Amino acid sequence: MLAALQSGIPITRHPFEELARELGCGESELIEVAAEALREGRARRFGAVFDTRRLGFSTTLCCAETSDPDAAAAFLVPRREVTHCYRREAPGCPNLWWTWSAPAETFEASLAEIPFPFHSLPATRRYKVDVVFGGATRALEESTIDNLPPPDEKGRRIICALQGETEVRPDYFEALAEKIGLREWDLLATLEVWRRQGRLKRIGLLLDHRKSGYTANGMCCFRLAGETQAAGRALAALNEVTHCYERPLNDAFPYNLFAMVHGTSVEEANRQFDLLKSCLSALDEPPTAAVMLLSTKEYKKTSISYYRT
Repeated sequence: MLAALQSGIPITRHPFEELARELGCGESELIEVAAEALREGRARRFGAVFDTRRLGFSTTLCCAETSDPDAAAAFLVPRREVTHCYRREAPGCPNLWWTWSAPAETFEASLAEIPFPFHSLPATRRYKVDVVFGGATRALEESTIDNLPPPDEKGRRIICALQGETEVRPDYFEALAEKIGLREWDLLATLEVWRRQGRLKRIGLLLDHRKSGYTANGMCCFRLAGETQAAGRALAALNEVTHCYERPLNDAFPYNLFAMVHGTSVEEANRQFDLLKSCLSALDEPPTAAVMLLSTKEYKKTSISYYRT
């Protein structure tokens, strides 16, 4: 049930009833599983996951080598543009990593406000973004370029209502529609269009992976001399991989294929890294180098807030 709730509820009038029927359980039982995960802090929120780029935002992964990562993180954590910020450790590698997202028109100017040297590693290809703990993950190759118009006023109201925590209840979409000032059918129709466009990824449960037992977060990085497509697709097919991106080679960090794994221990994360390396070693053009950076300190992990309510 937890895995299904993470994958997302159907966009229908009675989403929990329909999902419960597929799982062979009761609607109230399914809702209680979600509510319990939220009460206990194992889940961060129940709400929507949007594709940042398809809402008119730009995003990048940044890294820095600093003698005082705590001080650098103290600047980053309060910034609205930062959703994830970690200290990651591996010999000879940058030790502070964070994501930066901002409206496309102000993105470069906002990056320029960071007061210390850093490197920007934007995704050039996305092979997989599917965070489901305890269940099968889905490979989905996606473009990093988007030509959708920005959301209109109604769209922004819908996003504001879904970008944070929403109440898990049988009449989920009816209650949201009333809050937004729409008819339920209008909300459902809009969300279904967004889903087909890729603007809406899913509406579901977002677990706190550390509080759910997945305490070893590893960023596995590979250097490939040519195209990353075969390697990216091979990694994306593995359930152990939740994210897989191509990023530009950088003098400070010369790796161009990134994959995230989450283990219940460092030993499990190391086994997962070995699996990824073994998988890629069978390719015609295997990686020339590989490294895994384990997260040793989480400074911030939250969902992006696109529009202020």
